[in-house]
Amino acid sequence: MSLSGLVSLTLQTTAQPEPVLVPSPTPSQTTPKHVMSGIKNIPSDVFRHILSFLPAQQITRVHHVCKDWRNLSLVNDGCLDLSGLPNLSDSDLKTILDKASGTRITSINLSNCTNITNAGLAHLSKLTSLSSLNLSCCTKISDAGLAHLVILSSLSSLDLSWCFNITDADLAHLSKLTLLSSLNLRECVNITDAGLAHLGTLTLLSSLNLRECRNITDAGLAHLGTLTLLSSLNLRECRNITDAGLAHLGTLTLLSSLNLRECRNITDAGLAHLGTLTLLSSLNLRECINITDASLAHLITLTLLSSLNLRKCRNITDAGLAHLSKLTLLSSLNLSWCDNITDAGLAHLSKLTSLISLNLSWCDNITDAGLAHLGILTLLSSFNLNRCDSITDAGLVHLSKLTSLSSLQLDGSGITFDAAKAFKAKLSIQK
Repeated sequence: MSLSGLVSLTLQTTAQPEPVLVPSPTPSQTTPKHVMSGIKNIPSDVFRHILSFLPAQQITRVHHVCKDWRNLSLVNDGCLDLSGLPNLSDSDLKTILDKASGTRITSINLSNCTNITNAGLAHLSKLTSLSSLNLSCCTKISDAGLAHLVILSSLSSLDLSWCFNITDADLAHLSKLTLLSSLNLRECVNITDAGLAHLGTLTLLSSLNLRECRNITDAGLAHLGTLTLLSSLNLRECRNITDAGLAHLGTLTLLSSLNLRECRNITDAGLAHLGTLTLLSSLNLRECINITDASLAHLITLTLLSSLNLRKCRNITDAGLAHLSKLTLLSSLNLSWCDNITDAGLAHLSKLTSLISLNLSWCDNITDAGLAHLGILTLLSSFNLNRCDSITDAGLVHLSKLTSLSSLQLDGSGITFDAAKAFKAKLSIQK
């Protein structure tokens, strides 16, 4: 039985209904087994510990059962998790916080609590020890609500993803939360360049997510220049960003993760600005359709790069892979749909002996001869050759040394079902 079911059962069976006179059962009738018998056999301290793992909203219900459960803690290790409760109201939140009065709360998760409004956030203003707050998908929150957060001076992590009503004015309130190190504004679609200007004071930010904030342009990125401690920046699908915007990122020399997926106005000239980001370990350029081999030449200074996504960068050719051969710490490389790559290009990949994951799906100019270059990649555990229809059963012999493989995808390739099955069995590959 789930914890939620246990609560419902407990509340039902501990109620005290008015006595009702009923006739004695006949011998043929079976006396129902008492549904609480199992619960009664559990030591009270153990049962209280079990109940402590319930969501706080349900713990408030079991408070009414008996005096022993009235003191059940709503907060575990400073964390109050109310996520995924779409019916939670502002008054419910107040009740829960009142019951937790006196407890030091450092983290609250209200993600997907879609009935929480600006008035509900007012109840958080007394939680001066709060360091982490998740309001993801709280779609009724607007600038009036975030004004209540200004007093939370200890806040270091704030998630506002999918809070569609947040505007530039809201970010003005956040400018006072100078201890923020992580800020998630994913799909806050009303934020513009003017809003990013307010983030300039958040000099301790190490992680900023602006994914699908489509009104941000190059001018907005100029405001990020003061955030010199940023280590992670997500600009996925910010499609108004161009090469000029990437010039502003050159000063963020502590960046280790940069996501530019589907920023389709970026060209080779823009990638030149990333050459100074020598601490980058993860770079996502998926569907940056205008970059060419010249872009990869700009990346050779990024010697710590371990993950690179070039899916659907169809202007990449064998010459581009020659530049990648210098990035010897690469452990994950996605070249899916780079269909100008041939067997000659795979020869350059043979130098990437740290590769653990390689995706060549839909690279339909690769043949069995190309696979001969990859047998040296003995750390490879995930290899995707889906839709490489020029690869045949004969190509599998070149992969026999890849004893670390745990995933080999061959759908739509020229390899027959029986050959693939036999090869996977030989290497104990599960998928």
